[in-house]
Amino acid sequence: MIPDMEKATMKSKQGSAFITTRKGFCYLTVKVGRSNCNIKRIRSYTLEQQEKRDMRRLYPDYLFDWKKINQQLAEKREVCRAYRSKRQAPRNTERTADPFVMVSYDPMTRTIYASDAGNSLALLDAVLQIERTIKK
Repeated sequence: MIPDMEKATMKSKQGSAFITTRKGFCYLTVKVGRSNCNIKRIRSYTLEQQEKRDMRRLYPDYLFDWKKINQQLAEKREVCRAYRSKRQAPRNTERTADPFVMVSYDPMTRTIYASDAGNSLALLDAVLQIERTIKK
């Protein structure tokens, strides 16, 4: 082909938007060169009319086939939900109900005051070790 013809065909070719998923989230994506560029993260697996208008206004060089995009969203919805449910730890094992221990240390009298004596023995050992190293 003639170089001028190649430029003309390259300019007339319009990129299109599509849906990709990454780590449990859906993105509206366009191809830029050889790489994909995420232009919008889709939170509720749907796009409002105003969002569609904004995408057309912000990216006039790209073709947005909303029927195809909605179909892709429907396909990717379960993939994203499955990924996120697999990644989340169960709520009851994620957090332990360790009681908060209030501790204060008086270096003059070498006294430690704690609200819960059972959990503060390790802290007592650490404070006494620090005091021993300071005196040496």
